[in-house]
Amino acid sequence: MMSKISYLIVEKSYVIRSGLTQILTSFPETGNIEEIDDIISFSEKFSEKKPDVVIINAKLIEKNPEVIFEIRKKNVALKLVVFVGTRRADDDFPAFDLKISVDEAKNTIIEKLQNLMSEIIPAEKDEISDELSDREKEVVKQIALGKTNKEIGEILFISPHTVITHRKNITRKLGIKTVSGLTAFAVLNNLIKIDEAL
Repeated sequence: MMSKISYLIVEKSYVIRSGLTQILTSFPETGNIEEIDDIISFSEKFSEKKPDVVIINAKLIEKNPEVIFEIRKKNVALKLVVFVGTRRADDDFPAFDLKISVDEAKNTIIEKLQNLMSEIIPAEKDEISDELSDREKEVVKQIALGKTNKEIGEILFISPHTVITHRKNITRKLGIKTVSGLTAFAVLNNLIKIDEAL
């Protein structure tokens, strides 16, 4: 069974919080995602939820950076991600494991987050991939490339009915029901390259 990674997003902008949440929910490894819009309730929410990853806007910690250092000291396994605007895109953030800029493309953000997730649960990625047969992996690959059941059948020389059966088995084994989730799985397990993703 795959471990799930929990997140706490600390961001004032609803649009940015929603965008990050949408990206994170497409990953099969993602568990609970909590959102808060200010630094005031951060420590309390962190203690209550104990997330694996915190994504926080750099602006929110400008006046009180020690809050991050304190949390980092007490939680060594915690992964910290700083989210920056254009003005701070070139700044260094030594307390953080990863920096994401508002100007970065979606695929770049996905790739950075995937790398971070593989640091948290590196071995489990291969283990889950091994649950699928070679044919099922091929079907996942074609789904991630945007092919229909009919097109997948033609490419793999099987009937559309057989494709549907494979898809049901894949959903049962992985617990992933969406195309975006299967696409994230395919990229994470090197079935396709990130630039081939839809």
